[in-house]
Amino acid sequence: MGRVETKPVADSKTFYLAAFDALKKYAEMDPKAPLTVEEKNSTIFNTYYGFYDLGIKTYTNKDYTNSFESFKNALVIHDYIYEKNLVGYEGIRFAAHDTDIVWNLALLANELKKKDEAMFYYKKIADADLGDEKYASAYDDLIIKYKREKNAELFGKYIASAKKHYPIDLPYWENQEVEFALADLEGVALLNKYEELTKTFPNNYVIFYNYAVEIDKYLSGADIKGKELTAYKQKIEDNFKRAITLKSTVEANLQLANLYYSKTYELQEQVAKIKGTKAEEVKLKNELNASVKSTMAATIPYAEEAVKLLAAYTEYTFADKTNYKLALEILSHAYKMSNNASKVAEIEKKRVEVEKL
Repeated sequence: MGRVETKPVADSKTFYLAAFDALKKYAEMDPKAPLTVEEKNSTIFNTYYGFYDLGIKTYTNKDYTNSFESFKNALVIHDYIYEKNLVGYEGIRFAAHDTDIVWNLALLANELKKKDEAMFYYKKIADADLGDEKYASAYDDLIIKYKREKNAELFGKYIASAKKHYPIDLPYWENQEVEFALADLEGVALLNKYEELTKTFPNNYVIFYNYAVEIDKYLSGADIKGKELTAYKQKIEDNFKRAITLKSTVEANLQLANLYYSKTYELQEQVAKIKGTKAEEVKLKNELNASVKSTMAATIPYAEEAVKLLAAYTEYTFADKTNYKLALEILSHAYKMSNNASKVAEIEKKRVEVEKL
């Protein structure tokens, strides 16, 4: 009766549920008795197919609430058939996981703003270890949920599955792992965790770049007094260099060029403080002056790379223009110090052009 096309949705649901309830009650009364073997268990299988068809019909009519409830009932019946190991017409048996219905329920739950229920069905998809492209959003939402809840066990479980099924999105999954690992950390604890992450993700540009930036922030803080900072300063340089080998960007090249550029001024300040003419003072002054030149020269390849990358832009934001000007300023000083007049002229011409952008 429920499968009569002209029947209202409410009536069809009533018929299907009544049939299913009757069959369950029959089984409860005599657990050893077969259900409807003589007619190949067609009644209970038909209640499943009836609800499935009803879910499709109501979805087509954009009646998402009834579609959701119909698919939900179909899943309940499916699970009952599977648990009871019932065999239908021509030996049909249900698999443990009804993927189509579960996914339909996940999509409908989202459509109906039933976030918790959507997560419930996403979890079924992920726990079944399904890797079709369309299921990527299920893993993503689960990962974000457990990252927010700081549930390390479930976050780790689903991030591992996502990386296995969707390796093309590895940078994104790794970024989620990094954010999870760094949450709520600061100071030395944050830097120590970054150090660990460089070992775990040796080919992740973002980790090395951000590690360098975070060290720089730390060195600008108030709690560094009395601490040995030489190793930290070297780490900044090393991390920017490693980041560039992984992905040459304007930001990383300019950061490193500016690092050397600033260091030259620090060295020049040291030179200016030497007023004496003793042999050891003269020797130190000469060594520092040599370091000024070599350090300024070290800015050139990185500033040049930043300029090359920026020259390829077709549009420029205010930040892009600022970076462009800084890179050219560094190059102008570097080439002047190396007495390269032709390069200075070339850079000065470029600086005029950039001012017009």
